[in-house]
Amino acid sequence: MDDEYDFNSKVEALKTTVKELDEVVDRKTIEETAKRLEGVNFAPPVVLPISEFLRSDKKTLLAEIDKLLAMPDEKACALAPDSPGKCRELRLQFIATLIFHYKKLSRLRAGDAEEWDEIDELYIHD
Repeated sequence: MDDEYDFNSKVEALKTTVKELDEVVDRKTIEETAKRLEGVNFAPPVVLPISEFLRSDKKTLLAEIDKLLAMPDEKACALAPDSPGKCRELRLQFIATLIFHYKKLSRLRAGDAEEWDEIDELYIHD
């Protein structure tokens, strides 16, 4: 019972994080950022097709979190066959990773120079 409560509390905290994020909603900026990132083959390790992720918004992100939560255990655990029974932890990791990269994407959309410098360093200058 405590494990279930702990898991649900963590999920709600992660969803609250998403809801509180600042977001660029200008579709033109979102599309320009997505195309630029696709041009350098930006590919964060998320469980959502990259093209969709690059054009996602908070509503999309929350829907993807709900899909991860609804995923059958066999599918969630299949990504870590050496750790059966860790589906909850895996789901939390998938969600946290998705949020981490979405925060970065949001900063890129907002024109954060340091984030763009990192992208240039990792994907263009190497």
